[in-house]
Amino acid sequence: MGTAAFNLAFLRSALFVPLADERFIAKAHERGADALLLDLEDSVPPAQKPAARARMPEAVRKLSGLGATVMVRVNSLPEWFADDLKAAAQTAAVTIFLPKVESVEQVLAAERLLGSNPAKLVAMLESPAAVLAANEISRAGTRLAGLVFGSEDYCGALGISSATAALDLPAQMVAIVARARGLAAIGLPGPVSEIADIGAFARLLERAKTMGFTGCTCIHPKQVAAANRVYSPAEGEIALSREIVAAFEAAVREGRGAFALHGRMIDAPIVDQARATLARIR
Repeated sequence: MGTAAFNLAFLRSALFVPLADERFIAKAHERGADALLLDLEDSVPPAQKPAARARMPEAVRKLSGLGATVMVRVNSLPEWFADDLKAAAQTAAVTIFLPKVESVEQVLAAERLLGSNPAKLVAMLESPAAVLAANEISRAGTRLAGLVFGSEDYCGALGISSATAALDLPAQMVAIVARARGLAAIGLPGPVSEIADIGAFARLLERAKTMGFTGCTCIHPKQVAAANRVYSPAEGEIALSREIVAAFEAAVREGRGAFALHGRMIDAPIVDQARATLARIR
């Protein structure tokens, strides 16, 4: 995608890259993801977090230099949060993911720590309290560009399986709030950990898309192609969208606000959908 042209609203896939080991970093830019999400949180054992933080600036510089769009996920615990943000502020990472956000203050604190660095923020909502506070969090500060529904941690908080239909409601709530605020909606109504059955993962992505999600995080390179495919318009969708827009423009010139096309009445909302599809063309 390229850092200069990066727009989180069009992010299909963000591949987690653990900063615990150089081997995970070396070929990350070859995996086909729209963005690389360098991780200081769950994938890094506590004893290795200082070393991972020290490794981050060079990893951002190297991967950005290779043309990758680079983002960073920091830690939420107070003993690491501030140091992570201060280190991220010294890099060219375009977006910082804030895990386990449950309050507006967490977003505002991150903004203060970033200082003059222009990086955007993404709030990860990973608990029942976070989902209930989604509307307030979505209005926090001036840098927020997206919300993530963290299904695995959410299920851990409830003590339920991440494959349960109980995820539909909270996932939908996060997607609705994000889209209402013009933010990217990232996440799945199910387990992001599925890597053995990519077909099942793709079906989960399709469900997420129908809920209004705009992209997803990937914990394994195997998931990237599925995410990119699901969140890219198919050739048939593109052709029909172009036809709808062209027919609408012709109708407007003739003074008509609605018209029939292929046995379907077309008006402004459907044209807006077509234009949104065309905006996502790579």
